[in-house]
Amino acid sequence: MKIYKVVPSADSIVAKKKEQAQDVIAKFFDVISQECTGGWEFHSMSPVVVTRKLGKFKTRRETYHAFVFVKERPEIKG
Repeated sequence: MKIYKVVPSADSIVAKKKEQAQDVIAKFFDVISQECTGGWEFHSMSPVVVTRKLGKFKTRRETYHAFVFVKERPEIKG
């Protein structure tokens, strides 16, 4: 059996004036590399929309990326 974890990340990455696109995109790789420890493997990435309630009738939609990681569940011996 497998277990999963989800790590949220920003929807977009802002490039400073002189940054190259590949350097900015590498920030996603940094998140993946940081989380792929202890048996966790990168599974997928998908957009997630969060609707934040700001008042009785007002809401704001925020979009994030969800990085999904998977690993085998350790067997429980008993």
